[in-house]
This record gives sequence, structure tokens and C-alpha cells, in this order.
Amino acid sequence: MSSSPTSKIDTGAVVVVGKLGRPYGVRGWQVLHSFTEPAANLFSYAPWLLQSAQGQQWVEVKGYEFRPHKEAYVAQINGVHDREEAQGLTGALIGVLRDAIPEPEDDEFFWHDLIGCEVINAQDENLGVVQELMETGAHAILSIQSQNAKRAILVPFTKEHVESVDTQAKQVRVDWPSDWS
Repeated sequence: MSSSPTSKIDTGAVVVVGKLGRPYGVRGWQVLHSFTEPAANLFSYAPWLLQSAQGQQWVEVKGYEFRPHKEAYVAQINGVHDREEAQGLTGALIGVLRDAIPEPEDDEFFWHDLIGCEVINAQDENLGVVQELMETGAHAILSIQSQNAKRAILVPFTKEHVESVDTQAKQVRVDWPSDWS
């Protein structure tokens, strides 16, 4: 990719909206993983920024093409012309500046705002901190890291298990007994 890094961008000002997947074909196209709902919302945000590895500087994408493929999308980033270049970007995060995204409605929130939230169960026990959210197809999963647990606690992100989300207080309340951890 021939783009040069943008001026120093505050990582907190970038919202991750997708990820580049494996190469698709031999001409630099890649499978695209959108973290937006619906997935096509990813294409309404501009400009895209890419981060090839954690801790790396964000680089502005100078353009791209995309098209539907099966139940998702494939994309070709300008400057990426062959499979080897695309392979080098596999796993790169796609971000946009927070200002490019409208504020969520009162009953909505961004997944990235949940990272670092304290998780409290119905018995007022602290289960740990949200490390990530994972999409399984059926529903999302909260991955919670507890201080005294060797592995993450995985809680389905459904109305049945998530009672409330308060991104201002950085707290998620769940109906999940601590002994299920």
C-alpha cells in the first residue's frame, strides 16, 4: 500500500469499524469483516484508516473498491495490486475518526465503548472487565477477564443475560452467577 501515515492521530479518536481478512483472488482483493450493523454501514464512513498491527500508526486509505460476496463483502484498497500485498494487510484494523460517526441513540452504544467496562452480576459481584466482544453469528459474546481467573468468562450478549449497559459509568450488569465462571 503506497499511502503514507496521516499526521499523528490520537488512538482514542479512532473507532474500529472493521478488519481486513484473507486475500481473495490474485489481484489484491481481500475479505472484509464489518463490525457495523448493518454491515454495509462501513461504507458510509470516510476516510478509512488502517492499522496494520497493534501499536502501529494509523494510515489513511486513499480509496478502495468493494463488492458483495456471499453474505459479506470483499474490498481492494488502492495501492494493493496483488495477493502478496493483500496478505501483508490480513488482520489490519479499519478505523474512522469518531467525529465521522453519528452519536448512538439513547438505547444504543458502540462495542468499543464496552471495552474496559466493569461487569457486575445480579448478586452485585464483580466478575471482571470486558476485554473484547466476539460475534458468533447467533449473537455476540462478552469476554470478561477476572483478576483471579486463569481464563476469560464468556457471557452471551443477549437480553436474557445483559441487564443494562452504562458506558458513562463504564459498567455492564449481567444475570450471570459467579460460579458459572
